[in-house]
Amino acid sequence: MSGEISGILSGTMGQEMRLEVLSNNMANANTVGFKEDRVFRIPKTPSSVWNNVSGARSKDLSINNLSSLPVGSFTNFEQGQLKETGNALDVALDGEGFFSVQTPQGLQYTRKGNFVLNSNGTLVTQDGYPVQGKGGGEIRITGQKVVVASNGDIMVDGVKADTLKIVDFANKKGLLKIGNSLYSSQDPQDTGVSADNTLVQQGFIEASNVDPIKMMTEMIDVVRGYESYQKVLQSMNETNTRTNEIGKLS
Repeated sequence: MSGEISGILSGTMGQEMRLEVLSNNMANANTVGFKEDRVFRIPKTPSSVWNNVSGARSKDLSINNLSSLPVGSFTNFEQGQLKETGNALDVALDGEGFFSVQTPQGLQYTRKGNFVLNSNGTLVTQDGYPVQGKGGGEIRITGQKVVVASNGDIMVDGVKADTLKIVDFANKKGLLKIGNSLYSSQDPQDTGVSADNTLVQQGFIEASNVDPIKMMTEMIDVVRGYESYQKVLQSMNETNTRTNEIGKLS
């Protein structure tokens, strides 16, 4: 019986995590540069992994508290659709790579290119983090006409001001999603390599790569699967209760 409960809990928790991830994807369907997450089950996980939760009530279990849960998630870095805005400070990457951004937590990376200028004329993200130039410093823009070339060169009133620092990573699994479409490298020594083959498109932003219709379809499937597991658990609980009552009478 414990093996059956472990298997049911495994399925229930997997569906719960899928729903959590899908819901977050849906919430960011209109977030510039957002990359969807996908859930996968870790193969060849022994049933003993579930022994520590098999005696608990499923409603008391939280995915975030199950460090041994044999499911995980990964980020799908497939490029989203490029949408034209006409804004000179909006830039999108056509190809691999990320913009480099300086944050209070250190150097981080993003595909969210709807930049603005702060009061000092520094090119920053919507959250106020300075966008990095190829030399590793902040990008200052003092002038009227801003033109961003396909190689990332920034021309202000016909004079080169800087070049966007665009980097890529051989192993994107090493990137940790921070939030606000930002990523950090789990290896501080890995700051990426120059993404020289990526084209910069001025006046465009990269939309989220979430497909809302697909997400809704999957969410419906997950909810139905979750309800099915719950019904089985309820039925098993009722059977155990009746069995115990009969045992007491005898």
